[in-house]
Amino acid sequence: MNRCSLLSLAFLGAAALALPASAGVRPGTDAGSGPFTIKVEIEGVTQGVFQSVEGLASQSEVIVQDESGSMAEAPGPLKGSRLILKRPYDPLLNGLWNWRQSVIDRDPQKRDGSIFIFDWKGQLVAHWIFHKGWPCRWEVPVLTAGATEPAVEIVEIVHAGLSLESRSGS
Repeated sequence: MNRCSLLSLAFLGAAALALPASAGVRPGTDAGSGPFTIKVEIEGVTQGVFQSVEGLASQSEVIVQDESGSMAEAPGPLKGSRLILKRPYDPLLNGLWNWRQSVIDRDPQKRDGSIFIFDWKGQLVAHWIFHKGWPCRWEVPVLTAGATEPAVEIVEIVHAGLSLESRSGS
């Protein structure tokens, strides 16, 4: 886990897009203990349900400064992070590839996006927002005909900032 932070969350299937209250219900499971569903939207358009998100991170440079004759550490500039989204590859879902194509065509479309995390009951537990993002990488590393497991689509997004949307009561 070199990339600051990693959320490895369970994939509940394409049916989780509707997120019914009964989706993924496991008797005896405490709220917050999983499994989770991750939904990603770009500019308000749902891109699908994802297996994992890496890079939900906030980090600052540490600078050393002289304070009244003694050295002290203080927060410096923010360090950037990149989001890495992974999901089963579906060639019919090409919105993220089309976004990547804008970068290839030298007309990068910087967009805001949201990462929604739902608990096993379908309740929203976190809503992350990234700002002015663009896909620096799109990849399907292995595509095997006749495979029983789906290939994995990987999208890496550079962004200008990440924030956690506050929820009422928290």
